[in-house]
Amino acid sequence: MKETAITTWSSRKGFGIQMKTNNLLVTVSGGRSSAMMAYHIHNNPKYKDFNKIYVFCNTGMERPETIDFLKKIESEWGIPLYLVEGTFSEVMGKGVGYKVVSWDTLDMNANPFSGAVMHLNKGTFDGLPNQESPYCSDRMKVQPSKKFADDIFGKKNYLKAIGFRKEDMPKRISWAEIKEEEERIFPLLTDFEEPVGLIELNKFWESQPFKLEINSKLGNCELCWKKSDKNLIDNIRYGTRFVDWYKQMEDKYGNTSFRGNKSIMDFVKMAEQPFTPEIDFGQEDYNCVCNF
Repeated sequence: MKETAITTWSSRKGFGIQMKTNNLLVTVSGGRSSAMMAYHIHNNPKYKDFNKIYVFCNTGMERPETIDFLKKIESEWGIPLYLVEGTFSEVMGKGVGYKVVSWDTLDMNANPFSGAVMHLNKGTFDGLPNQESPYCSDRMKVQPSKKFADDIFGKKNYLKAIGFRKEDMPKRISWAEIKEEEERIFPLLTDFEEPVGLIELNKFWESQPFKLEINSKLGNCELCWKKSDKNLIDNIRYGTRFVDWYKQMEDKYGNTSFRGNKSIMDFVKMAEQPFTPEIDFGQEDYNCVCNF
């Protein structure tokens, strides 16, 4: 796999990206794909004249291993990360805000997640995020990063870099959509001789001085409801801090986030069994921006 600032796979195929601004929001989720994208943007001459901000939006439910990984992005690669958390008001009509935090003040107790749920439930909506209403990423990732970038660059005056890989096509993005896109760029798909897939991603990380010290099936946010039943059970067996949090939230809001209306205690009980015949091994994880 070879990077190039001149001829890319997408430009050879007629999908050259026309950049109308040199301001760039680089979203770093804590996953391996967005980290590779950040490294590429930080080092490739194509982006040397861009005004860049690298932003991690914290949900308060990220695993400690993810936070350690993000710290090494700064210390090993010299990439400055802005750490942003959504802020949420109980006042009707007041939207999502944000605050910039430090490594020392970064929340690790799900307070941003609790605030996001409260914020949506202060109106007519009633319940935790779920497949029919997957609002958590929007409230805790998309909106806070957008409002932060709006304040830095001005509204509609920047591009947003997304760490999609080859495996995300065409479910999450297609070449036709990339061709028409004016607000987002996808460097792992457009900036290399071939779009980056899992094989290329693994080769990249084999050459780096650090890595994400958890299996990818564990994800970034502990007990993310978008995981398959099997992965949720594996997460509980691995160890998690948020069983009690989910139980309290289910009691408070009267529903569960998980598929099949399963409660967190249903998963705890399944995790305690040596064999869990209830698992549907055909399930796949739902896509989530937290993993890119």
